Amino acid sequence: MAEHTSIKPQEPIVPKSHAFELELHRLLACYQLADDIDRKLVWSVLNKYVPKIL
Repeated sequence: MAEHTSIKPQEPIVPKSHAFELELHRLLACYQLADDIDRKLVWSVLNKYVPKIL
């Protein structure tokens, strides 16, 4: 029988102080590449950051 392998999340390479900024950059990149339906989904995720940005 095959041995079970589990995968653990790695510690981020980016310092935690930059993690928020990196996540926003990734979401914006996804928004730019998405079609109209997926853009609505990405936009709803971006809306959660509005209180932190303003």
